[in-house]
Amino acid sequence: MNRFIKQLYLAVLFSALVLMVAGCSTRLRTHEEEIRGRSSIAFDELKAEEGGGGGGEEGAAYSNESKQIRRSGLIEVEKNKSSHIKQGKRPDWIDKESEFYPSSMYLTGVGYGSNRQSAEDKARSEIAKIFYSNIHSRTSTFQEYLQTTSESKEKVTERFDIEEITKVSTQKLLSGVRIAQVFQQTKPDNVFYALAVLDRNKSAMILKYKIQELDTEIRRLINNAEKEEDKLSKIKILKEAIRQYILREAYDAELRIVNKSGKGVPSNSSFAEIKNRLTAILLRDFLIFLSVKGDRAAEIHDALIEGLNRQGFSISEDFNRASVAVRGNVEIRPIEFGAQEWKYVRWRVYFDLIDQKGEAIFGSVSKTGREGHISLSQAEDRAVLKVKKILTEDIADDMTKYIFSQQVK
Repeated sequence: MNRFIKQLYLAVLFSALVLMVAGCSTRLRTHEEEIRGRSSIAFDELKAEEGGGGGGEEGAAYSNESKQIRRSGLIEVEKNKSSHIKQGKRPDWIDKESEFYPSSMYLTGVGYGSNRQSAEDKARSEIAKIFYSNIHSRTSTFQEYLQTTSESKEKVTERFDIEEITKVSTQKLLSGVRIAQVFQQTKPDNVFYALAVLDRNKSAMILKYKIQELDTEIRRLINNAEKEEDKLSKIKILKEAIRQYILREAYDAELRIVNKSGKGVPSNSSFAEIKNRLTAILLRDFLIFLSVKGDRAAEIHDALIEGLNRQGFSISEDFNRASVAVRGNVEIRPIEFGAQEWKYVRWRVYFDLIDQKGEAIFGSVSKTGREGHISLSQAEDRAVLKVKKILTEDIADDMTKYIFSQQVK
């Protein structure tokens, strides 16, 4: 009898141990599945946003179904984490590194305010500051680089809103920031504290994926520019390559922040290579045919050539070799105005900018003005100086806008 009881006791004890191990294993698996689920959701959302949903109706249905399945186990966890406000003992993360969110695994930001929303916003802002300052430092070199192609600042720079480009990358990454904990202090004052966290490993995975995609796209654009014969199309493609390169470097700057080692991914393309190709086309290969008619036409024609050369453009006397034609008329007429001892002239200019390939007008300069002096010839000289300045600036600006505002199709 005693032997039977002893065997029964051992069997019950063994069963209890098995159940305990199984429970621990389930909890571990649940935690691992939660992490994998978060990562998969992030990738799905990123791919859907970049590719417009991808894969047609069938792909969209599969993506939605798979996301729904993975989310099902996470929604309650997120709700519980975001809705719970702790009180009582002051948590460690307010004054030092969090035990549950160590710096080796998370970027963290702490915010405080008179209400929960303001505390959470400030916590997210603390993380955002890290990225914005580092990215600005990294990409400002491109701004300087793009300003060195001519004596006057290269107009290319105005068409590359670097801040707008890099904002795209930062906003994507910061969408992964979540509020991990909220603490309410009731004495001596009512203050809310919030802890924002960004998972380093998950963010690094997403950033590496984006960098790899952009490296492929940049190389494709460079190769396409090499094959393209039309100068204007070549410029548009290289412009897009520069835009993508700046975005790529913004992602790489973010990767260096989230990666604990501080390492990024070396680029397989050279920014100097892309810029030099673009500059060479503007200075040598992209040719403008210039036709000026009317009063003082020859003088204004020569002044425009000189001015456009300073802006980085080249003029061709051969209409058939030019990528763009600039044609216009200048009119200067004496007028009666003001005191009789002064002589006045009114000037009018009208110029069209024409894409030779598409035979389409993409810009125009239409201006009028009045100049005066003690003699008619001196008044006319002043008018010519004014016309030269206006035409050079406006034609160069319209030309640059057209070249660098086009999207690559």
